Amino acid sequence: MLLVSAALFGFSADALSLDSPDLDRRSALQQSLASIAPAMVAASVLESTMPANASPLLGAYQVFPDASPKLDPKIKSIKENKLISSLSKKVGTVWLGEHHNAEGDHLLQVDLLRKLHASQRRNNILTRGAKSHNMAVGLEQVQVQFQPVLDAYVKGELSTEEMRSGVEWDKRWSWSFEGYRPVLELARDLKIPLIALNVDSEDMLRVAAGGFANLPPENRAKYIQDPEGFASFAKPRCFKCYVEYCILSSFDMHEKLGLLQYTMSGEKLEEPMNFMKFFSGRMLWDEAMASRAYRWTKENPGGLMVGLVGADHVKFGNGIPGRYDRMVGKTRDCVSMMLNPSLIDTQPSGSVSMAQNSYDPNELTLQLLYSKEGVDATTDDRFQIENIGGSLPLADYILTSKT
Repeated sequence: MLLVSAALFGFSADALSLDSPDLDRRSALQQSLASIAPAMVAASVLESTMPANASPLLGAYQVFPDASPKLDPKIKSIKENKLISSLSKKVGTVWLGEHHNAEGDHLLQVDLLRKLHASQRRNNILTRGAKSHNMAVGLEQVQVQFQPVLDAYVKGELSTEEMRSGVEWDKRWSWSFEGYRPVLELARDLKIPLIALNVDSEDMLRVAAGGFANLPPENRAKYIQDPEGFASFAKPRCFKCYVEYCILSSFDMHEKLGLLQYTMSGEKLEEPMNFMKFFSGRMLWDEAMASRAYRWTKENPGGLMVGLVGADHVKFGNGIPGRYDRMVGKTRDCVSMMLNPSLIDTQPSGSVSMAQNSYDPNELTLQLLYSKEGVDATTDDRFQIENIGGSLPLADYILTSKT
């Protein structure tokens, strides 16, 4: 049985204002959590089998959300060659939501990148198209200040270890370098540009310590090229649904684990982050990565960036993919993929234990439902179909390791 989680609510837009970094966390939680009315409903699956010659690594499923009164989202397996062919013709971005310490996810990335590159080359030969910069790999794992180091590495001017040292990997990214080595070396060998996406830790420290208002305007401009769009993105009901389901629960889990005393790169703060500081940092993080990808795709018309980012930045669309989509409108493609997702990935943080966890795609929460604009929040346990405003699909595709 597939599970669909729904949240009908309406917490105050003021609770999300980035101009109020010192908002009391308890007030924010009361305004949001008290208004959630969850419901779990069954959904069917379109059954199909993978072809006999499918890759041992790549199992692919397309997600079909459904916010109609039927509430019947589906997944359907898709042949690898069809998926690769479709992706290789895209212009824009493909976001791969990874688990940073999962070898299977990194093997999927290598497999997908190699096949996408080969398919693009075939397309170029057939169409006599451009032979360079058709593809890039975006890295959450590297901060934007180190772009020259990545450029030198792809050109062959640095060894892998020199690049690792040059981007200060072991200081600024807490996950093992070895898991990423095959991806990075593949990009170097195939001369695929590597693009640094992440916010410099010095700026993240400013936000973690003092909220978004603590980041000087000139620093904001490095990461936010569309301030009006950045502000308006937080207003619709779909985004508030995303915050309640994904961000607030993540904050609570960080608090329980004692992680709010530290920035993402390990600097210790004088006092733990409150919710608004945590929220502000996350919004800057997502906006910065989407903006950097937008800049590259604008500079490389016809190019496709494959972004390697954490699953939390991809799931349910309102992280990086939604922000990139906002910037490009209908001029570029934006495809979201979850790599080896489990039930824990698709439920609020802390709501599923490891003993309850499942990697079966048939057990995932495929969409979040949000209420119509103007509908008052309800605490009624009954799920009111007439109040549904739309849905946030988990992703466009789910990729699984078929080992």
